[in-house]
Amino acid sequence: MKQKKPVPPALEELRAEAAVNELLGTRRTDYDDQTENGKVDFLLDPPDGESGPTVALEVSSTLDPARQSLWAGLLDGRYDQPVPDLQGDWIVQFTPATRLNKVAGPLTALLLRQEQADLDKIGLNGWDDSTPPGDLHTPRHAADLQELADLNVVSAQRIRSDKASGRILPTEVNAGIVRTVDTISPYIDEFFASTQGQNKVKKLANHPDREGHLFVWADRGHIHITVSLAQGFVPADNPSVPAGVHTIWLGSFLVEGQVYRWSRSGWSIPKVTPWRPEL
Repeated sequence: MKQKKPVPPALEELRAEAAVNELLGTRRTDYDDQTENGKVDFLLDPPDGESGPTVALEVSSTLDPARQSLWAGLLDGRYDQPVPDLQGDWIVQFTPATRLNKVAGPLTALLLRQEQADLDKIGLNGWDDSTPPGDLHTPRHAADLQELADLNVVSAQRIRSDKASGRILPTEVNAGIVRTVDTISPYIDEFFASTQGQNKVKKLANHPDREGHLFVWADRGHIHITVSLAQGFVPADNPSVPAGVHTIWLGSFLVEGQVYRWSRSGWSIPKVTPWRPEL
């Protein structure tokens, strides 16, 4: 039988591992290089001679084939940083036809024009646009709406907050999203009920001598998690967590400086050092 070629960890796995190691003071001692079946993503231990937890870490996959083309533009990091001169944070709703790496420049210019005009929203549907019902668009606003359509963007809405940093928070068309912090624990419950979640729990169960840690990357379409995490909102409820899972980490690719952490004592939001992949 031909020997499998070792495969390095994916960028999302490395990003998760870096956050967990920083917060626990651990380091990698082994990882799943895809050469054998059933290995846990990472084994983490304290540095030699030091005390600390021994951890088996599994990281959720975020590579949904139906969304790869839409979200590929995020990998270059252009949506990770605040935009110069942008005052608010803007939730921007894209479509599968949007190419994020190509629309960043004209979209930024459009949002700056909205702020200069003191407008908080622009959208192709009447309910998500700043034009009052029954009124005609001004020529300038009509041109901005046409550009929004040309960019395959549905809407953009500004978040006015003293914590706003001039960020663009991408989301996609998803009418079922409820943007509240109360949906975070149910989001984890839904993950555990999925085939991927059940497989992660089984792999952690192979290491009963270690703390089982699960790092879940929030689906990029669930902007409520990104907003809740960025604003520091801590859930008051708890997910239903299998006995073999010691700690849950929940991160967003759009929030670099902090992650959600769940333990049996509840949720918290520890700070982490922003991490950038080497591309």
